[in-house]
Amino acid sequence: MQTPIFGLEPPSDEDRASRFYQQLQQADWAAAIGSGTFQDVLEKDANKTEATERELLHLATAALLAFVEKNFLGPRYTPTDNAPKNVELLQQLKVDGEELNVNVERPDCLLVCKRIFHALIVDKRSTQDQLNIRVWYQRYLLTHQRCIDDLAHGLYELFNENAVVLETYLEQGSHELGVKIELALEILLGYVQFKRITKSEYWATKVETWSNVKISVEGLLGVRTKFQQNPLPQLTLRANGHDELGLLAASLTHGHVVLPTILKLDDEVRLDKIKFLNESENEDVQLPALIQNIVLAKLKFLYVSQPKEQLTMEELNAYITALVYQCHGPWATRVAVLYLNAANECTHKRTVDRSLRQLEELVQLIDGNGSDKTLAISAVDRLSMAFSSWLIPYWEMKVKLADVMVSLGMIKGALDVYLSVESWENVIDCYTVLELRHKAATIIKQLMEQHGPSVRLYCMLGDATDDVECYRAAWELSGETSARAQRHWGNYYFARKDYATAIKHLRQSIEINSLQEPTLLRLGYAALQLENWEEAAHAYRLYTSLESHGFESWNNLAKAYIKLGEKNRAHKILQEALKCNYNNWMVWENYLLVSVDTRNYEDALNAYERLMELKDKYYDQQVLDLIVRAIVTGENEADGQPCSRLRKKAIKLLGHACAQRTNNGYLYALAAELEDTDLLKRCQKLQNAYRGYTQSNSQWSKAAESCLTIVTLCVDLCEYSLRAFLDGKNEAERFVSLRSQLSSARLTGQGCLRSAKSEDWPTCSEPLAQLEELVNKLTVELKSAMEVK
Repeated sequence: MQTPIFGLEPPSDEDRASRFYQQLQQADWAAAIGSGTFQDVLEKDANKTEATERELLHLATAALLAFVEKNFLGPRYTPTDNAPKNVELLQQLKVDGEELNVNVERPDCLLVCKRIFHALIVDKRSTQDQLNIRVWYQRYLLTHQRCIDDLAHGLYELFNENAVVLETYLEQGSHELGVKIELALEILLGYVQFKRITKSEYWATKVETWSNVKISVEGLLGVRTKFQQNPLPQLTLRANGHDELGLLAASLTHGHVVLPTILKLDDEVRLDKIKFLNESENEDVQLPALIQNIVLAKLKFLYVSQPKEQLTMEELNAYITALVYQCHGPWATRVAVLYLNAANECTHKRTVDRSLRQLEELVQLIDGNGSDKTLAISAVDRLSMAFSSWLIPYWEMKVKLADVMVSLGMIKGALDVYLSVESWENVIDCYTVLELRHKAATIIKQLMEQHGPSVRLYCMLGDATDDVECYRAAWELSGETSARAQRHWGNYYFARKDYATAIKHLRQSIEINSLQEPTLLRLGYAALQLENWEEAAHAYRLYTSLESHGFESWNNLAKAYIKLGEKNRAHKILQEALKCNYNNWMVWENYLLVSVDTRNYEDALNAYERLMELKDKYYDQQVLDLIVRAIVTGENEADGQPCSRLRKKAIKLLGHACAQRTNNGYLYALAAELEDTDLLKRCQKLQNAYRGYTQSNSQWSKAAESCLTIVTLCVDLCEYSLRAFLDGKNEAERFVSLRSQLSSARLTGQGCLRSAKSEDWPTCSEPLAQLEELVNKLTVELKSAMEVK
């Protein structure tokens, strides 16, 4: 059987630490956290007890496991239930002004962990067994974060510092490979939890390198529905390389554990799972427990790091399907995967019913109301490999259950669930739908009378009554340290479009705790509305460091930089936006304009080409003119490279543009300017340019401006046709083509002279004289060429 207690060797002496160890092995948390040492740490602090380092570590481990069992994996009804919530105790667990979720049970266990690890690590009381201490410290930090509704920057800093130390231990020590990979998975999931994508990628690579396990998704023909006739490509998961690790099969490490299973779909059309044409692919490949957690970690990483597009969700479904049909494995992993599957299926009409039933079953399992078989699962089995899976708080499951009920129109049932977990934002929404919003305020006031006021209750009362004084009271009650109070206060003004006042409060909330994504978005939007570009840039910069796959935030950050005159930074930011959404023409257009402004002409050409693919007949004359001028005049790009190297790329682009707009004379004229080696091609493009101008505007000679443009163009056409003929008339293979071009230019020039002279525009007199002279020269050369023939 796999034990959840990593690296705790039996002590050699028969002291109190030995008894704690035995209690851990027997999962007797009640004895451990009911001990005098536990109370001493809680009342006096860890440094004021006579406990040894080993005893403190074992006690912290027991307290953390009891806390996880109570709040995450269940069964929730255990002998460790009876512990009153102390307001002062809860205050000591606040981080960056963020309080623990109100549903947290046994917070005293969490506080004991905090004090013990502070003594062992911060106060440096411990001098040995540092690896085990650091491992359990990390587990405490991530568990503490999961019990806070918003990310806390203070916890992230501690976690990041600890991960650096752990990495050194893992790199230098001679640890069992399976243990090393499992700990790396825990660190990876920690960075995923804090939404640090770059760090997550780093640790995902480490896990893959150390394990040599390659997780990939492959397309195979299959059907999704019972009546589907034509098989289509469907995605399936591949996990290669794990056999070489020599891991025991999950049936050997977890074979005795009765896992919760995915419920039947019971749909008239949809199959329970994809049926592949190749029958062998329909057999569920059984993976070792550690490999299951590697798959789960990659699933969570992709979910956080990738945009929520249809293709991405299809890929994630392949990961989920591979895990939910495992016969054996860690209990915590199965619970996490079933929850993720239900959360995904609740958005589809044919699977939402199963999503609801699955969530109801998971809640019952953790409550301790499941079947006799699942109730018989021991605490050790539930906690096995739990920290390298994805722990989901009990109240989060209940909120998701109520969310699904709301989507099905079961408002009153959802309201009862929301009330049970005191999710007041959702309670207010439900009462608003039921047109009973005043009831939310009544219930919150009753709670304040029964349990006393709290920052959270004051904020919820303010939301329910639209009374701004409630937010002020919450702020004062917190000793002016609550990010929540300032956030709700700012949201009040934001909803009423009083952006100036909203910014003041939202900024203060961010200063207390910077890891608040929705608050950062509101702050950035409010700043944009007031054209406070510095504030907007600061907000969106912080947001993109947390949530890197939202192209709107990158685009807004670029806009702020543009307004601040920092166009080079905007150019780099827009590149990030395009990674998030390659098909948004507005981002591409912004990127095009910024690329031209910053003299990144190659990027501008790429952007223009992409815009022509995304928008039918996209056209920006000014941009094309700037790019062509840079190439023709020999400018350098921002990186110092000559623009002349882009000539062929620009000619190709203009060729596509001309094909889309066959009557656009300006496009042909620009393309002609780029032809500096083959004068015949230049002449042909000038000829097309003249045709485009005159066909799109049959009255061109009636206006001085258009008349001047076309006469000037015709001068160029005749001049380059003459030059091409004179330079190449001795080339026998090109003689006929050159003479033909000379003839076409002469006829075009004659027609242009007739039309332009009829209006007699003063501005055209000089170019007309040039054109007439050129036509005469063309006539002479053409006669001479005919004589040669």
